[in-house]
Amino acid sequence: MIRKIFYTVVLCVAVITQATAAMLEKIVTTNAHEGPVCVARQDRLYYATKPDFQAGKIPHTSIMYLDLRTNKVHTFIKDANMTNGMWLAPGGKALLAAEQGNKNSPGGIFQIDLKTAKQTVVVDKFHGKPFNSPNKVIVSKGGVIYFSDPDYGYNQGFKPKPQLLNAVYAYAIASRQLRRLSTAFIMPHGLALSPDEKYLYVGDTAAVDGKSGDPDNPYDSHGIYKIKLQTPVQLGTLEKLETVSPGIPDGFIILPNGQLYVAAGDGIHHYAPNGRLIDIIKIPGGAVNLTPCNGYLYITADKAIYRSKLG
Repeated sequence: MIRKIFYTVVLCVAVITQATAAMLEKIVTTNAHEGPVCVARQDRLYYATKPDFQAGKIPHTSIMYLDLRTNKVHTFIKDANMTNGMWLAPGGKALLAAEQGNKNSPGGIFQIDLKTAKQTVVVDKFHGKPFNSPNKVIVSKGGVIYFSDPDYGYNQGFKPKPQLLNAVYAYAIASRQLRRLSTAFIMPHGLALSPDEKYLYVGDTAAVDGKSGDPDNPYDSHGIYKIKLQTPVQLGTLEKLETVSPGIPDGFIILPNGQLYVAAGDGIHHYAPNGRLIDIIKIPGGAVNLTPCNGYLYITADKAIYRSKLG
């Protein structure tokens, strides 16, 4: 059963070495939720804040960055159109952001220039209809953008009634072709590609928003799916997997040798290739996301950013 946690939501694939709880360090107390994206040439870690739902105001998130030389936090974009997941765009000069939007501003996948912060729409409609609440975005080595589009915004009251089914999409950058891969998921969320890019992993949070099942039962609350890719824009066989990690797993790093780190409800879980639990990096309140950067594992945990030395 523990081995099945390998198929938890993956947000990045990286070659890193072991991190342990003894090396954990809180870098800064800050509102750090999604992303994070390491831009080593700038010595910056970009991330999105938790949504601000102040009464009487339009909900928003901000994109911030941590200066890795000074460990100081700076604002990159104050109102980021409810940005959630992010990824480094091909070429390394821009961010790709899954912007949920709000009742006054449509969501979509946007490219954000790292020098000027100028935003450019990559894709914001399917067959002329606006997306629901784009949540996670990843990019393949072959130049295909995958993103999930659940209706979190409508469920949470900051988006209009959906015009599209909840779905997972693929957008080929070179041809500018958008394809809806699947509508089989109740609440599609996290995405990942296997290192050989033959499989796509999709997290379905389902009952987290009261859609189905018992939200207190992790097996009913969400499912993890491993899907064979017939082509980069065509799904094959689908296999439902389970997770035994506390909380709803979010950020996930798989090593080429099969080791993994999982952001979960009690911190970071580190597993061996055979499924044996090596270590748990305990984090107060749990972890949300993580990414390798400059020899460290950086972890966003809503109220703080932590790091753990790799190696």
